[in-house]
Amino acid sequence: MKIIPLSEAKAQLSRFGQLCHEEAVVVTVNGRPSFQLAPLDEEHDLVDSLIKHNPAFREMLERRAHDRTVSLEEAERILAKRQAARRRKTRKRARG
Repeated sequence: MKIIPLSEAKAQLSRFGQLCHEEAVVVTVNGRPSFQLAPLDEEHDLVDSLIKHNPAFREMLERRAHDRTVSLEEAERILAKRQAARRRKTRKRARG
């Protein structure tokens, strides 16, 4: 088992992401164990795991299931409009 401080985990996340496939990697915050890096294998379904262990995620999915869906083209138009509005706002602030 490898125990590392959060600062080290952040600095070398790729390394510890690989290491957790070989041994447990526990991350500490302020010297106390806070969480463990857990590998996902090919057969592991992340969404099923999140639904099982995270009620807030399940609730968000249930709320989203009733949301209106849009085509890719419509989503691109909406995003383009938002980006244009942000650019106009930024330019307006820069001018005065």
